[in-house]
Amino acid sequence: MKKILNKVFIITITVLLIFFIYSILKNKILNQSVKLEKKTDPPIEIEKITIQKGDVLQLTLNKTKLSTEDSITIIKELQKLTNIGHCMPGDFYEITYDKKASTWTEFCYYPHKSFYYSIIKSSDKQIQTQKKELEISKTEYKFEGTIDSSLWDAMTSKNIPANIILYFADIFAWQIDFLTDTKQGDIFKIIYEIEYIEKTDRNLSSKIIAAQYKTSSKTYDAFYFKTNKGIEGYFDKDGKSLRSAFLKAPLQFRRISSYFSTNRVHPILKYARPHLGIDYAAPQGTPVSSIGDGTVLKAQYSGDFGDLIVIKHNNGYETYYGHLSKYAKGIKKGAKVKQGQVIGYVGMTGLATGPHLDFRIKLNGKFFNFLKMKQPPTNTLIGEDKIDFKNYIQNLIDRLQNNL
Repeated sequence: MKKILNKVFIITITVLLIFFIYSILKNKILNQSVKLEKKTDPPIEIEKITIQKGDVLQLTLNKTKLSTEDSITIIKELQKLTNIGHCMPGDFYEITYDKKASTWTEFCYYPHKSFYYSIIKSSDKQIQTQKKELEISKTEYKFEGTIDSSLWDAMTSKNIPANIILYFADIFAWQIDFLTDTKQGDIFKIIYEIEYIEKTDRNLSSKIIAAQYKTSSKTYDAFYFKTNKGIEGYFDKDGKSLRSAFLKAPLQFRRISSYFSTNRVHPILKYARPHLGIDYAAPQGTPVSSIGDGTVLKAQYSGDFGDLIVIKHNNGYETYYGHLSKYAKGIKKGAKVKQGQVIGYVGMTGLATGPHLDFRIKLNGKFFNFLKMKQPPTNTLIGEDKIDFKNYIQNLIDRLQNNL
């Protein structure tokens, strides 16, 4: 019996000893965990303020933990780099605080740009102010779809951004009128990239790399390319620019009231005489655009034509814009104009029965029918550029023809 009691006693003591040792070890582990947590507790705090419409930058600093003295210092330094009165809604700044030292250590201002302004305060209170570039990243997107009602609806259903849709339409503007030419069942394919600015997640730029529009009878392709001389644009598979030398029309018109003719009865004079142009009927004041790049040869009142503009184009053509109500600002003899630039406004000056534009085109001293003109491209790749282009687009062609 005594032996049994001794064994029980020994076992009890052993269990108590083990429990005691376990408790000590557990407390040590817990204490070490608490210390680790304290060590990993971030010693800094970041405060972010976004500029709202109507905000004054100096006053927004009152919302922060900065002292008045620190706010004045930061504003003084920031003014060395930028005009703080030009801050835009959506701009933001971040203030980094050293919690241990109870002071701010860095102020960063992010405008709607690819850079930011950094103001750093060292431990000895020295200030360093710099303009720094942000990193830029590119993301590629690929989509294809089928037209049901319109190009806009088909593309927005794929969450393609509005500016990319408009960009797509502009690329093919000389080949397709997406308001009238689209048909149910047409197919589009597009590869584009967007550059994002680090930290801000803002878009820096967007660019379509390759695009395709397929109708029941024809397929249109477009590939972005930059030549060795820095000329950039969109070209078809054969290296021909998609941008034609001339627009399809010099204005948005309601109807064509008179076509090119060598034997038309004049509506006022009542006898037959050639009408070597096209009359575009449009409301008084409708903007008139130059159909191509060129130089103004004339901008003055010219008899039956009324207020007339004549433009000489780089490829030897001349275009006439008659019966204008007025000229656009800066349009005079010798002025350089770009394709699509507004040069004047529809009127009925000279010999005219109502507001319209008398548009004419001439080559080698002879007027001809603009509506029957085969539009020449502005540029065709040749030589080394064409070889580089062919090599560059091969992969893009494969992707457009197969799965993106």
